[in-house]
Amino acid sequence: MKTTDIRVPAKQFIDRQHFPYGFRKSGDFSIPEADVLSAYGKTLAGLESGELSPENAEEQHFIAVLKGEQQASSLLEKAWLKYIKLARNRKQFYTLH
Repeated sequence: MKTTDIRVPAKQFIDRQHFPYGFRKSGDFSIPEADVLSAYGKTLAGLESGELSPENAEEQHFIAVLKGEQQASSLLEKAWLKYIKLARNRKQFYTLH
């Protein structure tokens, strides 16, 4: 995995509401995606909500990606966009009848 300049928080990121068994066991994320979400998720959530201010160019690029000003280029950015899509959008439900 490519090294990143985004800060690593003290605690891992866990979203029990949308992924009760964790990112790895959800079946929605690859193992590398699940690992970066768990490791950097708290920082990414803080940057997205505005609780944290960007400290370097990579964090500023992440905010630009969230605003739609730039394309997601790193695994971390792509995994966070995928997380947003899965956690905040309604899941499709298909019936058999």
